[in-house]
Amino acid sequence: LRMSRGLGDVYKRQLQKGETVMKKLLFAAAVLTVFSGAYSAQALIPGVPVLETEVGYGYNGAKDGIHSAHIEISPVSKVIVGAEYRHWNHGGNETDIYAKYKLGHVYLGLGNRNYYDRDAKVYGLLEGRTNVIGPLDAYGGLKLSSEEREYKVGLRLGLVPTSFDLDVNYTYYDRDKTSSEDGFGVGLNYHF
Repeated sequence: LRMSRGLGDVYKRQLQKGETVMKKLLFAAAVLTVFSGAYSAQALIPGVPVLETEVGYGYNGAKDGIHSAHIEISPVSKVIVGAEYRHWNHGGNETDIYAKYKLGHVYLGLGNRNYYDRDAKVYGLLEGRTNVIGPLDAYGGLKLSSEEREYKVGLRLGLVPTSFDLDVNYTYYDRDKTSSEDGFGVGLNYHF
């Protein structure tokens, strides 16, 4: 009885820690929304967005479920820097910090993933995105490190005339020294 209570306390502390980090990410996104909106309103070059930003929440059915939040900022043309926080239910928390460069419809980049069950690793990424029709885009991506390969494909539907889009995707996590996980996901993103 005492062991199960201790284990429950560990899960409770991990969940509380994850909630605290999620609240901090949402607060940071709100602050960036206010300041980047004011800054981009004073853009010197018409038609070129300054500090274009995306924030989003997603849920994926892999393993026992994964909740995620991300923010991506384009500080200069063709460059995106971002961060993603993932909470694997009954697993742990992971964080990605990354940068990518746009070449046409393709992004090439590097990132660092802080795993919940192993040491942090640097990864390379390759992503592509193209318009299918109207507000519907298709995308695919690969993240590759010495510990895993992550494949993701999906569709994004711009909810016209808002700044939101709906994301439906499939992700496959092929990690070393553990069983592979995959699942379908859904997300909501906001652009400003």
